[in-house]
Amino acid sequence: MKKIFTLLTALLFSAAVFAQNPQIPIDFESSTLTYTWTDFAGGVASIIDNPQSSGINTSAKVGQMVKMAGEVYGGSTLALEGPIDFGSNNAIKMKVFANRVGAGVLLKLEGPGGPTGDVIVPTTVANEWEELTFSFAGLTGNEYNAITLIYDLGTVGDGSANFTLLFDDIDFTTASAGVTLPVDFESTALTYSWSDFGGGVASVIDNPDQSGINTSAKVGRMVKNAGEVYGGSTLALGSALDFGSNNAIKMKVWANRVGGRVLFKLEGPAPVQMEVATTVASQWEELTFNFTGLAGGTYTGITLIYDLEVMGDGSPDFTFYFDDIEYTTAIGGVQLPVTFESTALDYVWSDFGGGVAAIIDNPDQSGINTSAKVGQMVKMAGEVYGGSKLTLGGPIDFGSSTAINMKVWANRVGANVLLKLEGPSGATGDIIVPTTVANEWEELTFDVTGFTGNVYNAVTLIYELGIVGDGGPDFTFYFDDIKLEGTSGTVGLKELGISYFPNPATDFLTVNAPQNIDEIRVFNLLGQQLLFERPEYHQSQLSLSALKPGAYFVKVTMGGKEGTARIIVQ
Repeated sequence: MKKIFTLLTALLFSAAVFAQNPQIPIDFESSTLTYTWTDFAGGVASIIDNPQSSGINTSAKVGQMVKMAGEVYGGSTLALEGPIDFGSNNAIKMKVFANRVGAGVLLKLEGPGGPTGDVIVPTTVANEWEELTFSFAGLTGNEYNAITLIYDLGTVGDGSANFTLLFDDIDFTTASAGVTLPVDFESTALTYSWSDFGGGVASVIDNPDQSGINTSAKVGRMVKNAGEVYGGSTLALGSALDFGSNNAIKMKVWANRVGGRVLFKLEGPAPVQMEVATTVASQWEELTFNFTGLAGGTYTGITLIYDLEVMGDGSPDFTFYFDDIEYTTAIGGVQLPVTFESTALDYVWSDFGGGVAAIIDNPDQSGINTSAKVGQMVKMAGEVYGGSKLTLGGPIDFGSSTAINMKVWANRVGANVLLKLEGPSGATGDIIVPTTVANEWEELTFDVTGFTGNVYNAVTLIYELGIVGDGGPDFTFYFDDIKLEGTSGTVGLKELGISYFPNPATDFLTVNAPQNIDEIRVFNLLGQQLLFERPEYHQSQLSLSALKPGAYFVKVTMGGKEGTARIIVQ
């Protein structure tokens, strides 16, 4: 009896020792492996008998994901036995069964402290098994030891058949190049895999307005229906984006109104996003989304959202068309210091909640501000947080500055002015400073200590946060000369008619001016002068060979006027 007990104990101990989690390929047929699921936010995963044994999947066991009421990101994570080894593969394939077409299946690779890989692929058939391919090109060098599945990310489940997904046979594969930039929607061989969420619906259609800068046959269309304020769609790419020497992405857009905000988001381990407003109505224009300083990440998808923070209704006001998504190099644009004097720069305002921003003639040229142009913010009836966002041409370079100064004119003392820094990764910095004088210009200082380590490419202004405006003088203020502490209010080179190229530069920087150049100086971000030249001619080819790769400021003096610009040396 003792021997039998000892033998049973040994067998149980052996089973416990050798029980292990699965590793890819996974077919759920093993009775010795331990499938360790970690459910979260309403997602419930389990292994069940195959209820749909047909077509390409007649196996006995399959995985089932039920998304119950909870969070929009409800799902489950499967622990693996050790790191995933892709070998020479770049993708993972998985058989799925769903009751509808267009349901987004997110497969996310999780690692111990490293970047995650998220890929969403929509279903293309209903009530039959199909094989989806999730491309992880550019991500296979990271360490992953778990797989997370989320069904219909962005939508709260209800545990019904509409939120039940069957899956099986998770295995490696090699994905073809697939959709990658440039994207023109003209291919009949490529599959444009859209994952709609929150009421957004994307599709490829015949160009409804073959005119102007876009006479192509096919374009993309985004319709924002009633749903969530963040409704949009994600286009899965066949391989990771490679910016090369570029720093931006341009896209042709058609909208029925000026000021329609187009959010362009790059999906990957560390997603980033840019928002640009339309500037014309009922015609094609080209928008540029500047990712300066952010183009080095790994991105495998493009998400588009129209008028973020506003509920759509599926009407023409919430429909826009897009085409010809491709790389470009963004140079210049609005950057601190901002003086509103330029006729060459495009000041892109995005109003929200009743706030309306505009550039007007200075209504009080006195005291510390005698400039010709200033900004005006009027808070109309709407939301207590009504304001406007000014999109910059690139990330703010704080250098050693710890504050932002701005000249303000208000009709009363104690009116709260909120300056908010916005970034492509979602990082924000909010500072509120009250006015201290009435009916005259003053300079307010916004302490950004603690924020300067983040990336910001937009400045949002809100007047009297917490109070609904009425559009009257009590809810109107003027502002000007937004600049970093310790910097001068010098204008940009473009405002003086001075061009400079290339940027980014390598060996030389060419500077062209409408008249003779008195001086050219180059400074590092600490304000230390590194190069100096007196061309005394309207053109100069400045040698940059003494500079290390990085960011610098070039300052040009011409006819008593001085302008600056930020350059990148590679």
